Parts: sequence; C-alpha cells; structure tokens
Amino acid sequence: MESMSFLVWMLPVIFMLHDFEEIIMVEVWDKRFHERIMKKFPKRRPFGLGVAYVWQTPTLSIAVSIEFMLFSLISFLSVAYQSYFLWLCAYLGLLLHMVFIHILASVWFKGYVPGVVTSAILLVPGVVILLKAQAILKFDALTLLLAGGIGIALLAVILPMLHAFMAVTDRWLDDYSRTVTDRL
Repeated sequence: MESMSFLVWMLPVIFMLHDFEEIIMVEVWDKRFHERIMKKFPKRRPFGLGVAYVWQTPTLSIAVSIEFMLFSLISFLSVAYQSYFLWLCAYLGLLLHMVFIHILASVWFKGYVPGVVTSAILLVPGVVILLKAQAILKFDALTLLLAGGIGIALLAVILPMLHAFMAVTDRWLDDYSRTVTDRL
C-alpha cells in the first residue's frame, strides 16, 4: 500500500462500499420517513427523492454505476499517466461528501440517513489513504485546498446532473415495466 498505483484504486472501492449502503437503504428510508423527509428537505431532497418519477432502487443503481465508471476512469488515467491531481480532486470530493453530506445531514436529520454508517466507518481508512498518498505525492497546502475545492465543485455539478438523469431513467424503467396492455 505504499505506491500510488495501488492507492488510486481505493477511490472506486471506497465509493462502492459507501454507495452499496445508499442503494440498499434509500428507498426503504424514504418509505419509513417520507413525511419527515418532506419537512426537513422541503426544496431539495437527498438522493434524487422527489426528482424522479416513481423513484425506484434501479434508478439509483444506474446513477451509482455512472459514478463508479467515472471514478474508475479517473483511477485508470491517473495510473496510466502517472498524474494524480484529478484523482486527488475526486478522492477529496468523496471524503468531504461523506462528512458534509452524510454525517452532518444525519446530525441535522436527527437520525439515520443512508450512507452515514459507511461514511463513519470508511472515513478513518479514507484519511489514512489520503495521508499515504500525500506522503508519496508531496502536494503543497495550496494544491490540496485547490483539489478539495475542485472536488466539491465537481460533486456540486455532477450530483444534480445525475438526479436529473435519474428522473429520465426512472420514467423509462417505469414505462418498460408495464405490459403492452398497461400502456394503452
């Protein structure tokens, strides 16, 4: 675990371990706490809830698979070109997302929010990986701040785009699930 060629692959691994919890829990969490979610998040609900048509777990799975492919591509290109700034942006974005989205949202919600358990569990190993990467890369403080800012900005752009895409895929999945006679 002392080379960047290994460490970069922790990005898609940590992402998927974290997102498995979201995939499994979001739909049932919404069913259990729907009214409370509507009150706590009146304008912009988490996980695309309220954006999608009927909101189905496969819809979230499609969005997660797109993110997984993106993180895997970033990891691959980082190793192939031995250039790690974009990886650092994505990795810091993921870690900051775990803290500011899941952990703080759980505190604000005053209860369980999907993703908080894996965020809490993966945060320490995630920081250890970040420290090992920093020991190898030796980025200065400004580069780290810039990478964290870019990582947050990328998530701020990508997540709303994925939520909008979820609305499209949700309608398509719902339509596909209907028999021919149901559509008439």
